[in-house]
Formats: sequence, C-alpha cells, structure tokens
Amino acid sequence: MSSTTADADDSRHEPTSTNFVPRYAGPSLPEMTPEQLSLRDAILSSRPRTGLSGPFGPWLSVPAIARPAQELGRIVRYGCESLTSRETELVILLTGARFGCEAEFDIHAREARAAGVGWETIRSIPRGATTGGGGDASSSGLAKFDLEAVKGRVVPVLRREHDEGLASEPTNGITRDEAREREVAIVLFASELLDTNTVSDETYGETRRILDGRDSALVEITAIVGYYALVSYTLNVFRIPSPA
Repeated sequence: MSSTTADADDSRHEPTSTNFVPRYAGPSLPEMTPEQLSLRDAILSSRPRTGLSGPFGPWLSVPAIARPAQELGRIVRYGCESLTSRETELVILLTGARFGCEAEFDIHAREARAAGVGWETIRSIPRGATTGGGGDASSSGLAKFDLEAVKGRVVPVLRREHDEGLASEPTNGITRDEAREREVAIVLFASELLDTNTVSDETYGETRRILDGRDSALVEITAIVGYYALVSYTLNVFRIPSPA
C-alpha cells in the first residue's frame, strides 16, 4: 500500500491517546548522564521519524533496560524472517488491544495501514472501552478482547479482505489464499496466547503446519507479543500519548 493511500484513509481512525498528559516522560536533557545521552543519540539515529516517542523516554531512565529493549524492538519489528510486515502489525495491534493500550493501538493503526492492513480489519479488533469512546464496554457496544471475540469479529473481516481482493498483494511468493490462511492462523495463535497465556496443542500444531512447519515462526510471534506487552505496560503506567 502506498503512503498516499494510507494518509487518505487516516480519517477512518480517530486516535484516543494524543491528549494524554504523561506521568513521567523520562529524564530531561540536563538531567541525563553521559551514558543516557549516548543512548539517546543512538535511539534518535535509529528512529529518525519517531525519535523518543512511545516507551523510550521512561526506559531511558534505566539504560540497562533501555538498551536491550531497543535492540529487541528492532528485531521484532524488522528482523522476523518468517513474518511479513502485515502479519507483524496484526500481532502488534492485537497485543495493544488486549492490554488496553490506546497509544500503542493509535501508533500501530497507522503502521498497519502502511503495511496494507485494511481499515475494516483494524476497526474489527475488539478493544473494549477507550478514553475517547466514553462509557464502559457494555454501554458503548464495544466488545472486550478475548479469543472468541477475535474469532467472531476479526477473522471474518480478515478473510473477506482477502477474498474480495482488498488486501495488499502478497510479497513473499505465496498465493492470496495462502496469505489469508497464514494471517488467520497467526491472528488466532496470538489471540489465544493473549487471552489464555498459552496455546493448546491443537493451535500450536495447526499454526506450525500453516507456517511451513517452522517452530521459529512461532517463536517470533511469541516474542512480538511479549515485547509489545512490555511496551503496553510502559505506555499505560506512564500515560504516554501517541504522537499527534
């Protein structure tokens, strides 16, 4: 998907976290130690577009956490050889939804659109109540995140996106049908993990089969969920907003 298309579609997602007032955004520049300044420069050079947004400000207060967290984040976003960017972004959105992290969902809704995920699929992900939505999940009609909600809401929309040719063309040498089944399997694996803290033997075996028998692909999905759980907790605790 081109950035122009993604930009034109941005109006279909209304961020709910841009007005959050941070409890703690990390050390100020005058407060930073030489180690923190060096790490800050490294983060900025590796993230020229987003800089210290997201969890990196609070993490920077503890360089021993920030340094490996930055490296793990780079790997799970760009270094997972088994997954496409679409698949990665779907897992990230599901994780943000599960942990009620509005900033993470806001940030990655746009990233998912740029990766070719349709807006209807993004909107179908159950998030429960949000700050911007008002009310609780029952009064606002917003489904709470769980595996059954994902099966009933997300999977049908994701399948339709592929069946109607709305999904971006697969770029990893597979057919559209294969891409659909991969994404459905990945979404169900990640959602079961997020909902139950593990996956059944059946889910493990079926997902492994669809992903070419690669256990390493399941390691990558699990690592993405784990890393973005940490991101979600950080953003939630310190009330970090998404960039405007």
